[in-house]
Amino acid sequence: MGSAKSLHGKTVFITGGSGGLGKAISKELATRGAHITIFARRQGPLDEAKDEILAARLNEDQDVNAVSLDLADASKVDEAFRAQPRIPDILYCSAGGNHAENGFLADIEASDIENCMKNNYYSSAYAAKSAIDIWTADDKKGGSQSAQPRLRQIIFINSAAAFLGIPGSIAYTPAKCAVRALADTLRMEVLRYNSPASTYTIHCAFPADFVSPGFILEQKTKTPLTKRIQGLDRPYEELEGRFPSSEKVASLTIAAVDRGEFIICEDSFAASALFTNMTGPSPKRGLGIVDSIMGLLVGWIVWPVLRRRWETMCREDGEESRKRAE
Repeated sequence: MGSAKSLHGKTVFITGGSGGLGKAISKELATRGAHITIFARRQGPLDEAKDEILAARLNEDQDVNAVSLDLADASKVDEAFRAQPRIPDILYCSAGGNHAENGFLADIEASDIENCMKNNYYSSAYAAKSAIDIWTADDKKGGSQSAQPRLRQIIFINSAAAFLGIPGSIAYTPAKCAVRALADTLRMEVLRYNSPASTYTIHCAFPADFVSPGFILEQKTKTPLTKRIQGLDRPYEELEGRFPSSEKVASLTIAAVDRGEFIICEDSFAASALFTNMTGPSPKRGLGIVDSIMGLLVGWIVWPVLRRRWETMCREDGEESRKRAE
C-alpha cells in the first residue's frame, strides 16, 4: 500500500462532522495536512470534535473550524459556506441518521418522514448545491492560478440501505435512495463544468452497519422485526465484535476516494454484492466483469431467497402482533 495522499494546503468541509463517521473522516483528513471545517447542529459536540481534530493535525498551521447550523435550511447552509475564510477543495456530506424515525409506516408520524428526508437528503443536497455554486462562480472569475486544474470533490456518505427495503426503515430508505440518485445525476452534470481551471469528481459511499454512537441509538428504536432481518437481535457486545469501527470505515472510504472510485462499498461484501444487482446509471467498478457476474448471481439466487425469507418473517411478525393485541 502506498503512502497516504497529502492534503497540505487543501480545505475540506465535512457536514455531520461532530460525531461518528463524520468526525472520523475529519480526523484522518487532518492527519494528511488539510484545513478542516465541520458543520453540525449542536455546538457542544462540535466543540468536542474540534478539540479532537486539532489534536490529530499534521502541523499547527492547519485551521480547524466548527460551525453550528441547521443543515436542512438551504439559505443557512449557503451563508455558512460562503462565510468561511477558504473555499473548500473537498466536501464530505456525512450528516444523517434515523434513530428517531424508525418504525413501520402505520406507526410513525408524517413528520418523521419529513424529518428523515431533511436530515439525510436535504442536508446533502443543500451542501452540494452551495459547493457547486461557489466553485463554478470561482471558475468564472479565474480563481485558480495553478498550471494544473484544481480538483474539486464531493463525497456523499450514503448507506447500504439505499440498495434494499427493510421493514421498519421506511422513512430512512427512501431518503437514502434519493441521495444515491442525487450522486448519480450530479456525477454526470459536473462533467459540464470540467475546464482547464477545475476538474470535478463525485463519489458515493454506501457503508453497511458500523460501530458508532448513531448505531447504538438506532438499536434502541429499531423494531424487533427489523433487527431479526438485519441479524442485529443479539447483545451489543457481540455486535461490536462483528462490525467495523467508524475509524475503519473512514479509512476505507478515503482510500477509495483517493483511487477515484465513484461507488464505494469497501466495508461490506454484502453491500458490494447488493450494488451489483442494481447498478442503474452508476458506472461499474473496475472493468465491470466482477460486478456483472455478481449481479446475475444476486438477481437470480440471492434476492429470491432473501425476499421469500423476509416476506415470511413479516407475515409471522404480523400474526404475533395481532395475538399480543387480543
